[in-house]
Order: sequence, then C-alpha cells, then structure tokens
Amino acid sequence: MSMSTGSEIDPILTGYEGISLDEVNRASLMRRKDNKYLFSVRHLPALLSLVQNEYRVLDIDGHRAQHYHTCYFDTEGHEMYHKHHRGLANRHKIRIRRYGASNLHFLEVKRKNAKGVTTKKRVRTDGMDHALLLKEEEFLLSCSPYVGEGMAPAMENNFHRITLVSHSQTERVTLDYDLKFSSSHTGESLHLPGIAIAEIKYEGFLYGSPMHAAMRITKINPRRFSKYAIGMALLHTDLKQNRFKRRVRKVHQINDEYHLTTKLS
Repeated sequence: MSMSTGSEIDPILTGYEGISLDEVNRASLMRRKDNKYLFSVRHLPALLSLVQNEYRVLDIDGHRAQHYHTCYFDTEGHEMYHKHHRGLANRHKIRIRRYGASNLHFLEVKRKNAKGVTTKKRVRTDGMDHALLLKEEEFLLSCSPYVGEGMAPAMENNFHRITLVSHSQTERVTLDYDLKFSSSHTGESLHLPGIAIAEIKYEGFLYGSPMHAAMRITKINPRRFSKYAIGMALLHTDLKQNRFKRRVRKVHQINDEYHLTTKLS
C-alpha cells in the first residue's frame, strides 16, 4: 500500500472508539452469514470515514491494523479447493493462523453449509507446522471429514486487517489489504498491494449494516471471494478455475490500475 493511502487511514482509525481483543472474543460470531467485497485499496479511507461513528475498532497494544499470517492445508489432490470451485455446499477450509504481532496461533476449521451459513471452530496451537495437525486428529475429526495425515501445506498468505465491531456486537467487519500469497508447492509468491477485501459478518439481516450502506454509496458491489481459493488460482494456473476466471481477472485489473495510478501520482 502506498505511503499516501497509509497516512490517510491512520488518522481516521485514531478517531474511532477502540475495543479490546477480550471484548471482541466475547462477540465472536462463530456462526454467521457473510458478505464479501473486492475493491481498490484507494477506497479504504472513504469507507472508514463513512462509518466512523457506527463501529469500534480492534485495538491491540495501540495498533489498529493487525498483521495476519495464515497457512492453508489441503489434500494431495486439492479436494477442498475443487469443492469450492464446484460451489459445493458443506465444504471446509483448514488453516493455522497467527493473529497480530503476538504469538497467538489457532488451528481453524471453517465450514459453509447449504444455507450459506459459515461455522468456524478452532483450537489454540503453538506454531504453524503440519505436525500440529497430527496432534489434533480428534479436533479435526469432530468438525471435518479430514485427518492430518491426508493433508499438506498448500498456500500461505500475509495481510493487514482492520477489524470493526458494531456497537450492538451482532455485526463485525474485517478490511484486509496489502495481501501477499505464496505457494507451498512451488515457492512462487505474489504481492497485491492494490486490492482490498472486506467481509461483513452478521446475524439476522444485512440491510441494517452501516458498512453495507457505505459500500452502496461508494458503488462497490458484493463479490464472493475466498483468499484460499483465489490465491491458489492466482498461483497455480494449471488448477481448474473456470468459475474463478472473472474474479482472477478483476484482481489483476484492480492491482494493475493501482500500480498505474501510483506511478502517475
């Protein structure tokens, strides 16, 4: 992300009321519906300004944008990727994520059912190694059809995240930017500083969301986006990805426009 965009975001975030990690965890929304949006990082300052009085921002040790590092696991044949590509219900994602600058790691299983409801279950771990999956067989079997022995690291990503929590605590918004993807198979990496991904996680109905209203004002339309699935498609052009082609093109278009305007400014 350019220095100018970063310097625009920081003072806006300073104007938000903060919320601690403990308070956020009490409103964890482990079972929720979600809407995702893919857009240029240049829209972030305007969006944050529009909803400043509607949400509190996660603040950890004075930092209001946290760094996340994730390792995704999949079977040898990329079964989880292909299920997502085919749009199958009852699909899973399995990952270990490090949250913020702390040494806080969780093994997480996300499941999306036929009604579009996402359920997330997680257990604390002490790192990101594949061996941790073997230690957590019981947990994996309790919430997925997969076991550690049948999986391997598939992809890693890094990004910065701003987390907003509504005052009623029934809605949460995550804003991810400065995304980097790397393949665990080829070692190839990709940096996408021009894109941002927002996710509105909510209970009940979306129309009451201030961020949803801000997206409409900014003319940003909802767009399904999985960092794992699209990251894999971007890094592995040999994977079947007919259904993802429009999203992959959009990612490149937004990122290329960002680089062009950055050079011109």
